[in-house]
Amino acid sequence: MELDRLQRRFECSLDRADSQLTLFLSETHGPSLQNVEVQLLEGWLSEVWQTWGRFCRTTVFASCTGCSTVASGVIAGVHTGPDVISYIAAKQRGGRPPAGSGSNSLLRLEPTWGHVNKLLEVIQALAPGNAASLLSGFGTVPQVDEVRVIRNAAAHRNVQTYKEVLAISPAYRATGIRHPVEALLWDDPTTGRTLIQARMDDMRVASRNVCV
Repeated sequence: MELDRLQRRFECSLDRADSQLTLFLSETHGPSLQNVEVQLLEGWLSEVWQTWGRFCRTTVFASCTGCSTVASGVIAGVHTGPDVISYIAAKQRGGRPPAGSGSNSLLRLEPTWGHVNKLLEVIQALAPGNAASLLSGFGTVPQVDEVRVIRNAAAHRNVQTYKEVLAISPAYRATGIRHPVEALLWDDPTTGRTLIQARMDDMRVASRNVCV
Protein backbone atom coordinates (compact mmCIF):
# COMPACT_ATOMS: atom_id res chain seq x y z
CA MET A 1 0.00 0.00 0.00
CA GLU A 2 1.18 3.54 -0.76
CA LEU A 3 0.85 5.69 2.36
CA ASP A 4 0.80 8.94 0.41
CA ARG A 5 -2.29 7.79 -1.49
CA LEU A 6 -3.92 6.81 1.80
CA GLN A 7 -3.09 10.26 3.13
CA ARG A 8 -4.63 12.03 0.15
CA ARG A 9 -7.89 10.10 0.52
CA PHE A 10 -8.02 10.97 4.20
CA GLU A 11 -7.42 14.64 3.56
CA CYS A 12 -10.15 14.69 0.91
CA SER A 13 -12.56 13.25 3.49
CA LEU A 14 -11.63 16.01 5.93
CA ASP A 15 -12.07 18.65 3.24
CA ARG A 16 -15.61 17.39 2.58
CA ALA A 17 -16.37 17.43 6.29
CA ASP A 18 -14.99 20.95 6.58
CA SER A 19 -17.23 22.12 3.72
CA GLN A 20 -20.25 20.49 5.34
CA LEU A 21 -19.51 22.25 8.61
CA THR A 22 -19.09 25.61 6.87
CA LEU A 23 -22.52 25.17 5.31
CA PHE A 24 -23.97 24.14 8.68
CA LEU A 25 -22.53 27.25 10.34
CA SER A 26 -23.91 29.51 7.63
CA GLU A 27 -27.42 28.23 8.35
CA THR A 28 -27.15 28.22 12.15
CA HIS A 29 -28.45 31.16 14.19
CA GLY A 30 -27.79 32.07 17.79
CA PRO A 31 -25.17 30.88 20.29
CA SER A 32 -27.22 27.84 21.36
CA LEU A 33 -28.16 25.14 18.91
CA GLN A 34 -31.69 23.90 18.37
CA ASN A 35 -32.35 20.21 18.99
CA VAL A 36 -32.28 19.32 15.31
CA GLU A 37 -28.98 21.19 14.91
CA VAL A 38 -27.49 19.29 17.83
CA GLN A 39 -28.53 16.01 16.23
CA LEU A 40 -27.01 16.99 12.88
CA LEU A 41 -23.76 18.09 14.49
CA GLU A 42 -23.57 14.95 16.62
CA GLY A 43 -23.92 12.75 13.53
CA TRP A 44 -21.33 14.82 11.68
CA LEU A 45 -18.92 14.53 14.62
CA SER A 46 -19.31 10.76 14.67
CA GLU A 47 -18.34 10.55 11.00
CA VAL A 48 -15.28 12.78 11.49
CA TRP A 49 -14.11 10.74 14.47
CA GLN A 50 -14.59 7.45 12.65
CA THR A 51 -12.72 8.81 9.62
CA TRP A 52 -9.78 9.74 11.86
CA GLY A 53 -9.81 6.36 13.60
CA ARG A 54 -9.90 4.47 10.28
CA PHE A 55 -6.95 6.48 8.99
CA CYS A 56 -4.92 5.75 12.14
CA ARG A 57 -5.69 2.03 12.02
CA THR A 58 -5.12 1.62 8.29
CA THR A 59 -1.82 3.50 8.44
CA VAL A 60 -0.53 1.34 11.28
CA PHE A 61 -1.67 -1.91 9.66
CA ALA A 62 -0.11 -0.94 6.32
CA SER A 63 3.13 -0.01 8.07
CA CYS A 64 3.24 -3.37 9.83
CA THR A 65 2.54 -5.50 6.76
CA GLY A 66 4.67 -3.50 4.31
CA CYS A 67 4.09 -0.26 2.44
CA SER A 68 5.79 2.50 0.51
CA THR A 69 6.25 6.19 1.18
CA VAL A 70 7.49 9.10 -0.91
CA ALA A 71 10.52 9.97 1.21
CA SER A 72 11.44 6.64 2.82
CA GLY A 73 10.72 4.27 -0.03
CA VAL A 74 9.68 0.72 0.83
CA ILE A 75 8.88 -0.13 4.45
CA ALA A 76 9.30 -3.84 5.02
CA GLY A 77 6.56 -5.73 6.86
CA VAL A 78 7.26 -6.89 10.40
CA HIS A 79 4.10 -8.92 11.10
CA THR A 80 2.51 -11.70 9.07
CA GLY A 81 -1.04 -10.44 8.82
CA PRO A 82 -3.93 -8.32 10.16
CA ASP A 83 -5.02 -10.84 12.80
CA VAL A 84 -1.55 -10.84 14.38
CA ILE A 85 -1.41 -7.03 14.37
CA SER A 86 -4.89 -6.89 15.88
CA TYR A 87 -3.86 -9.34 18.62
CA ILE A 88 -0.80 -7.31 19.61
CA ALA A 89 -2.79 -4.06 19.53
CA ALA A 90 -5.49 -5.56 21.74
CA LYS A 91 -3.12 -7.19 24.21
CA GLN A 92 -0.35 -4.59 24.55
CA ARG A 93 -0.05 -2.77 27.82
CA GLY A 94 1.70 0.55 28.12
CA GLY A 95 3.43 0.11 24.78
CA ARG A 96 4.75 -3.37 25.58
CA PRO A 97 3.93 -6.29 23.24
CA PRO A 98 2.16 -9.32 24.79
CA ALA A 99 4.35 -12.12 26.13
CA GLY A 100 2.88 -14.75 23.80
CA SER A 101 1.88 -14.83 20.16
CA GLY A 102 -1.69 -15.11 18.92
CA SER A 103 -4.31 -13.74 16.56
CA ASN A 104 -7.51 -11.75 16.94
CA SER A 105 -10.43 -11.28 14.58
CA LEU A 106 -12.80 -9.44 16.96
CA LEU A 107 -12.49 -5.76 16.13
CA ARG A 108 -14.27 -4.73 19.33
CA LEU A 109 -11.24 -5.96 21.31
CA GLU A 110 -8.94 -3.51 19.59
CA PRO A 111 -8.10 -0.18 21.25
CA THR A 112 -9.63 3.14 20.22
CA TRP A 113 -7.37 3.93 17.29
CA GLY A 114 -8.10 7.66 17.29
CA HIS A 115 -7.07 8.02 20.94
CA VAL A 116 -3.59 9.51 20.43
CA ASN A 117 -1.99 8.23 23.64
CA LYS A 118 -3.32 4.71 23.06
CA LEU A 119 -2.25 4.90 19.41
CA LEU A 120 1.31 5.76 20.37
CA GLU A 121 1.43 2.82 22.79
CA VAL A 122 0.19 0.46 20.08
CA ILE A 123 2.83 1.70 17.63
CA GLN A 124 5.53 1.13 20.25
CA ALA A 125 4.34 -2.43 20.82
CA LEU A 126 4.08 -3.24 17.11
CA ALA A 127 7.42 -1.58 16.23
CA PRO A 128 6.96 -1.21 12.44
CA GLY A 129 9.93 -0.09 10.33
CA ASN A 130 8.64 3.48 10.20
CA ALA A 131 7.79 3.63 13.90
CA ALA A 132 9.86 6.79 14.39
CA SER A 133 7.84 8.67 11.75
CA LEU A 134 4.54 7.39 13.14
CA LEU A 135 5.40 8.26 16.72
CA SER A 136 6.67 11.73 15.90
CA GLY A 137 3.83 12.48 13.48
CA PHE A 138 0.97 11.35 15.68
CA GLY A 139 2.74 12.59 18.81
CA THR A 140 2.71 16.21 17.68
CA VAL A 141 -1.11 16.51 17.76
CA PRO A 142 -2.18 15.77 21.36
CA GLN A 143 -5.09 18.24 21.13
CA VAL A 144 -6.86 15.88 18.72
CA ASP A 145 -7.86 14.04 21.89
CA GLU A 146 -10.27 16.89 22.61
CA VAL A 147 -12.42 15.54 19.78
CA ARG A 148 -12.57 12.18 21.56
CA VAL A 149 -13.50 13.87 24.85
CA ILE A 150 -16.38 15.76 23.24
CA ARG A 151 -17.65 12.75 21.30
CA ASN A 152 -17.47 10.59 24.44
CA ALA A 153 -19.42 13.21 26.38
CA ALA A 154 -22.07 13.31 23.65
CA ALA A 155 -22.40 9.52 23.73
CA HIS A 156 -22.31 9.22 27.53
CA ARG A 157 -23.96 12.32 28.91
CA ASN A 158 -23.30 12.65 32.62
CA VAL A 159 -21.77 15.10 35.06
CA GLN A 160 -18.26 13.68 34.74
CA THR A 161 -18.05 13.72 30.95
CA TYR A 162 -19.57 17.21 30.91
CA LYS A 163 -16.84 18.42 33.29
CA GLU A 164 -14.19 16.86 31.03
CA VAL A 165 -15.48 18.99 28.17
CA LEU A 166 -15.54 22.13 30.31
CA ALA A 167 -11.94 21.46 31.31
CA ILE A 168 -10.96 22.12 27.69
CA SER A 169 -12.62 25.55 27.62
CA PRO A 170 -9.75 27.76 28.98
CA ALA A 171 -7.84 27.26 25.72
CA TYR A 172 -10.72 28.69 23.67
CA ARG A 173 -13.08 31.63 23.49
CA ALA A 174 -15.79 29.50 24.98
CA THR A 175 -19.51 30.09 25.38
CA GLY A 176 -21.96 28.32 27.66
CA ILE A 177 -23.12 24.95 26.33
CA ARG A 178 -26.20 22.83 26.92
CA HIS A 179 -24.96 19.86 24.91
CA PRO A 180 -21.32 18.67 24.63
CA VAL A 181 -21.23 18.98 20.81
CA GLU A 182 -21.69 22.76 21.11
CA ALA A 183 -18.09 22.87 22.36
CA LEU A 184 -17.00 21.95 18.82
CA LEU A 185 -17.95 25.49 17.81
CA TRP A 186 -15.84 27.30 20.41
CA ASP A 187 -13.40 29.76 18.79
CA ASP A 188 -9.74 28.75 18.67
CA PRO A 189 -7.84 32.03 19.25
CA THR A 190 -4.68 30.67 17.66
CA THR A 191 -6.21 29.86 14.27
CA GLY A 192 -9.41 31.91 14.17
CA ARG A 193 -11.33 28.73 13.36
CA THR A 194 -13.68 26.65 15.44
CA LEU A 195 -12.32 24.05 17.84
CA ILE A 196 -13.20 21.17 15.56
CA GLN A 197 -11.81 22.85 12.45
CA ALA A 198 -8.53 23.54 14.27
CA ARG A 199 -8.34 19.94 15.38
CA MET A 200 -9.09 18.69 11.86
CA ASP A 201 -6.16 20.83 10.74
CA ASP A 202 -4.07 18.95 13.33
CA MET A 203 -5.27 15.68 11.80
CA ARG A 204 -4.12 16.89 8.39
CA VAL A 205 -0.68 17.78 9.76
CA ALA A 206 -0.36 14.39 11.46
CA SER A 207 -1.39 12.52 8.30
CA ARG A 208 1.20 14.33 6.21
CA ASN A 209 3.96 13.70 8.75
CA VAL A 210 3.27 9.99 9.25
CA CYS A 211 2.97 9.23 5.54
CA VAL A 212 6.20 10.84 4.31
